[in-house]
Amino acid sequence: MDAINHNAAAASAFQGIQVQQQRLEQNVEEIANSEAGSGRDTSSQDRALVEQIDIVNSLQANANSLKVAGERIGTLLDIQV
Repeated sequence: MDAINHNAAAASAFQGIQVQQQRLEQNVEEIANSEAGSGRDTSSQDRALVEQIDIVNSLQANANSLKVAGERIGTLLDIQV
């Protein structure tokens, strides 16, 4: 049962990483598009840059969750062997 919970935690962390990666790609595209326009939309760029801080923090949290889930799965395998 514990292995199932850890697998679910790992899957959730992996999904979180994918979501944040998509957000980052959208953010980069938004910044590039605002710079390519006739005038610089600094408010949009500022918002996108601030959002990138949130994305990085979320990526780090999901990566840590994935690491911990992997360590716990490894511990469970060691115990069962």
